Amino acid sequence: MESTQREEHVRLPSKGGSQTIPFIIANEGCERIVNAAISANIIIYLTKEYKMGSATSALVLFAYQAAASFLPILGAVVSDTLLGRFLTITLALFAYTIGTALLWLTTMVPKLVAGDCGNGHQSCHSPTTFQLVVLFSSFAFLSIGSSGIRPCSLAFGVDQFAPYNGAQKDRALKVLFSWYYISMGGSNFISITLLVYLQDKFGWKIGFAVPLAIMALVTILNIVASPLYIKVKPQKSSWASLFQVLYVAIKNRHIEIPEACDGVQYHHNPRESALFPSSKLRFLNKACLLQTRADNSNTEVFNANRGSICTVEQVEDLKSTLSVIPIWSAMITCALIQQGQSFRVLQADTMDRHVGITKFKIPAGSIAVFEVITFMLLSGCYDRYIIPFLQKITGREIVLTPMKKMGIGLMFSISSALTASVVEAFRRKQAIKQGLQEADGTVNMSALWLAPQSIFSGLTGAFGSVGQIEFYYAVLPKTMGSLALALMFLATGIANIEATIIVKVVKAVTGRGGRVSWLPDNLNHGHYDYYYFLLALQGVINFIYFLFCSYWFEEPKQIVESSED
Repeated sequence: MESTQREEHVRLPSKGGSQTIPFIIANEGCERIVNAAISANIIIYLTKEYKMGSATSALVLFAYQAAASFLPILGAVVSDTLLGRFLTITLALFAYTIGTALLWLTTMVPKLVAGDCGNGHQSCHSPTTFQLVVLFSSFAFLSIGSSGIRPCSLAFGVDQFAPYNGAQKDRALKVLFSWYYISMGGSNFISITLLVYLQDKFGWKIGFAVPLAIMALVTILNIVASPLYIKVKPQKSSWASLFQVLYVAIKNRHIEIPEACDGVQYHHNPRESALFPSSKLRFLNKACLLQTRADNSNTEVFNANRGSICTVEQVEDLKSTLSVIPIWSAMITCALIQQGQSFRVLQADTMDRHVGITKFKIPAGSIAVFEVITFMLLSGCYDRYIIPFLQKITGREIVLTPMKKMGIGLMFSISSALTASVVEAFRRKQAIKQGLQEADGTVNMSALWLAPQSIFSGLTGAFGSVGQIEFYYAVLPKTMGSLALALMFLATGIANIEATIIVKVVKAVTGRGGRVSWLPDNLNHGHYDYYYFLLALQGVINFIYFLFCSYWFEEPKQIVESSED
């Protein structure tokens, strides 16, 4: 047996494998670096260069992040059914490079620079329509780029180990996922430290030129590494089969399914043994039920043509896909609370950002570094160090299922919002004491007070995001690997839309009758602490909903073998 395993190892093709992983990780890692760097400071860029209000700038950021999160679901479908993952990623990298180039040009070309008063006639406070078109076009190309890179990178990495089998494949995939999680945190760390520092220290021209250089380089590397990749052809039938099951089940809605399995036959793949579908969502079982009519001599199957019958495997794939929707919907609020932390940059901009007694000043956009470090440490050390240590001191095996990880992530998101509310209330109180309620100025309060809520946000990602990825990959059909990450980004997109609506509603309701709303441009004049508390309250309600969903969720069985007597 050992010799056979060695032969299988030798026969593995020269393409794919571990040699491709650095390039694949670099594709999404660079996208994350650039996206995080832009998102971290774009509010400041819009408020100072385009003279937008803080709430308006936040809405622009929400809209961009929503588009970058919604479109990956389309990218997953296009990748899995039409273009394949390599071509989708390649085109997306080109789109992302164009987006960064346009954003850089808004700082370089005089006619594109908002607030350029060189001609003496243009208002410094009102960007022209053309300038806004170029700005928003850059966001559009960045969103299109994200739509192809985000859902496909990890699935493309899994494709590289398709020839592997057994324990060898399990070990390779474990390494891949570990590096993927580390890259998630590492890319954000680089962006909010180095790139944000460059933006803050050397200005927007250098700050946006570096992301452009990064994306141009990784786009070239992806093409150079093309001969090394295993390029799995798209399977057009994967998504079509899901809709076929739904169509056939509706078509056969008049058929009654017997409670007992005696005498009931289901259509299944000939390569498999006799199978029955699971009892969950029994209505869908009508799609694979074989209808028969009997005479004196024999029993004849009369709906076995492909157009009117599905296999048990097809039915179970659709059930698996539908089963994730309740849990997925419960994680939207977790992403909502994370998005609500975008005002943290504006808070840091009003606070003392010096480190101790040194002259070094933390850029406002880099305050999230505590979130990133927390995520990197926990996700990178969880399986290798933390779990073995806990098992050693407790003397028992400790296993956190993806569902439990998501629940823990939700609790940390609530803690993050509550902490943010308390810190903002204290910051505002200090600002009023200094007479800054109606004026701008630096509050005599260290920006490091924002670290605790950032740490809770990092814990939210380390448990919630990682738990989601593991959950989707375990439950969804293997032929729909790109959908796994696309679902997580879709939840983020919906959270951005929800955050936009909440901001608008809060401003409208609390600003009635000429009163100052909770979210004015001047943070000291408003009540952003109330906004954070509102998010925490929504998180508590959502956690109760998650508990109900997890209680009723059953781990889907891909196949249920029949026990014929």
